[in-house]
Amino acid sequence: MMFMKKRTLLYVLMLHLLLSACAQNDISRIANLAYITNQGDNTVSVIDIGQAKVMHTVKVGKAPVGVAVSRALHRVFITNVESSDISVIDTNTNKVVETINTGDSPVGIAIAPNNKTLYVADWYSDRILAIDTTNYNARREVVVTKAPAGLVVSPDSKTLYVAARDSNEIVVIDAATLTITKRIEVGKHPFGLALSKDGSALYSVNVYANSVSIINIKTWLQSKIKVGEHPYCAVTSSDNKTLYVTNTQDDTVSIIDLNTQKTITTVEVGMTPEGISYDAASKLVLVASWGENKVSIIDVTTNKLKGHIKTGDKSRAFGQFIL
Repeated sequence: MMFMKKRTLLYVLMLHLLLSACAQNDISRIANLAYITNQGDNTVSVIDIGQAKVMHTVKVGKAPVGVAVSRALHRVFITNVESSDISVIDTNTNKVVETINTGDSPVGIAIAPNNKTLYVADWYSDRILAIDTTNYNARREVVVTKAPAGLVVSPDSKTLYVAARDSNEIVVIDAATLTITKRIEVGKHPFGLALSKDGSALYSVNVYANSVSIINIKTWLQSKIKVGEHPYCAVTSSDNKTLYVTNTQDDTVSIIDLNTQKTITTVEVGMTPEGISYDAASKLVLVASWGENKVSIIDVTTNKLKGHIKTGDKSRAFGQFIL
């Protein structure tokens, strides 16, 4: 009888350990990571969103700005505007494994949803680079217009949208041929771009116009929404119902109902908020604050500020930074 009790106890203990291990594995799968570029100290802060803290600090090139992530490739791509290159981070080790020389001034960056092509906006040479993710030396390029900034790729990977800041337009590019198919006039100085999850609506953040242009991709008709002072970047919710916009000179995020195209509320965040991303798993929006060296966290279920995470110097995180 004593033997049976011991064996039962041992079985229960082993089952408990197994379930605990499974739970930990589930947590690790759910807990996404945020990669925040810190332009002032040439680093990337790697944040565990579930734990709300920086887990790693990665040294990259000089003056990192843009970020693009690929879960399928286990890679994060960082544009370094002053060293004229891209740092490639392995997400398994959170170490730089390669550097891609681009020349001039890479700023905006995005990866196609099919993970085959990396697009880079070269700010001063007015060109877009299309880099093969299986061979970084295989690349194409197209000159667009003055000061290309934000980039976003359609869900089917067939179309690239470019915010051309100094010509006040969005340039539409066929990804297969890398040819310009359309130019769309928007508000003054478009910078950040966002796309609805189904690819039906494009959002252009117009810095000097204090507005967001909402563009219907099928008809190319557009409307405009007024936001805060000097808006910079935007992101949509996973259900395409809400748009979040950083306002750099108000130190706020405008939260917009896309059905009514009206502002629901405005949330105060850190000083000079720039990059913004939406994490569907945790129902949080993360905002990089250039002026206060931290990331602000907004709970999307309440539209309230939940807290802050200290990062490196001059955090920007321009692009999709949540893996």
